[in-house]
Amino acid sequence: MKSLRIRSRGINFIACPTCSRQEFDVIGTVNALEQRLEDIITPMDVSIIGCVVNGPGEALVSTLGVTGGNKKSGLYEDGVRKDRLDNNDMIDQLEARIRAKASQLDEARRIDVQQVEK
Repeated sequence: MKSLRIRSRGINFIACPTCSRQEFDVIGTVNALEQRLEDIITPMDVSIIGCVVNGPGEALVSTLGVTGGNKKSGLYEDGVRKDRLDNNDMIDQLEARIRAKASQLDEARRIDVQQVEK
């Protein structure tokens, strides 16, 4: 339902099927993040792509995106490259970034009841 956009709750992870170009364990990273972030209901797309060949294209259309690189991977936010993450600590870094982005999106979508009542 999530991939068809019938239900828009939680994180929609977009991951590559992996190949010899991947610079980190894509499947392991996605599995770990899905478990750690199952409490987030904020709708967002997070792309986890293991190489710089296909990663930037996916990252352009994702809320947050990672493109695999040698020892460090590129982090994109709303299609713009923002930072590089150490591949050895990527899961912890990504979890923190995703939680921060979800909080930011929640705050932006929050309705100010006092404004509505006026």
